[in-house]
Amino acid sequence: MLFKISMKDSIYKQVLTFVFIFCLNLQAFGLSHSMGVIPIDTLKSKADKKLDRQNERDIFKSNNKRFKISFDYVHATLDTEISFELPEGNLHSVISLENDLGLPSNSYFFTGSFLYRITPSSGLYAQYYGINRKENTQTKRDLIFKGEIIPAGTDIEAHFNTQVISTGYLYSVLKNPDAHLGFYFNIYLMFLETAVQSAYGYQDLNVELVAPLPNFGILASFKLNKWLYFNGNIGFFALKLEDFGGSLHNLDIAFMAKPVDWLGIDLSYQVFDVMVEFPSDDINTKIDYNFRGPSIGLSFFF
Repeated sequence: MLFKISMKDSIYKQVLTFVFIFCLNLQAFGLSHSMGVIPIDTLKSKADKKLDRQNERDIFKSNNKRFKISFDYVHATLDTEISFELPEGNLHSVISLENDLGLPSNSYFFTGSFLYRITPSSGLYAQYYGINRKENTQTKRDLIFKGEIIPAGTDIEAHFNTQVISTGYLYSVLKNPDAHLGFYFNIYLMFLETAVQSAYGYQDLNVELVAPLPNFGILASFKLNKWLYFNGNIGFFALKLEDFGGSLHNLDIAFMAKPVDWLGIDLSYQVFDVMVEFPSDDINTKIDYNFRGPSIGLSFFF
């Protein structure tokens, strides 16, 4: 098994650089504005350190909302490609689901996330994405889908459905009431399904995949003033096995206004990019799928 981390393009490198600088500033903020976090003297006794940790937990319970549930309505630009390659490389076909199969390149959909901070240093983090697209169109060129030739001018119905659920563990390294920085490890469970159907045949041309992909990420929140917050989330992972490979990158940058302590109003920009390679009926299949776009949402704290 070979694991490797790779950035698809320079945007992720730029974002990671930004996040690194942001985290350094966030750490400096936490040290200079500790607001109730008790510094621990390395010379203290075990009993004193235990008391300090208990005080930290008490402050955490009294000053923080431990649950956060967010819902976002996203206007996304989508780009999806599927490619097929027969054994020995005898046939290679690349199909754009938007340009060749007529699926809409823009879509509105809901996403959700859940954060539960169990202790000042640990918690649970989960996300959900779901997009379903279907379109009736006429092919503009000859297409090769899973080894079958679909001639130009064929009336077809095409669809691409995506359901993505992720859940995992969050470890917090900065626990200031006005700033939070944590690292998470999630498992993404992706349900991808695409198909082409026609009254003239091609009823069984479908590709289905249920794939678990791990994901490492950084989650941060920073209070800018009395009612405005900056939130950020970036995750990435890639792997390559003998008959399966994939990569995943996600980014969410948001400004949140909190008119009351239990409600947040979010304006954000989201990016989700996934690539998977797998065998389907002895044909090496690759799906490259991403969306990006602005969103508006609500966050609830309790």
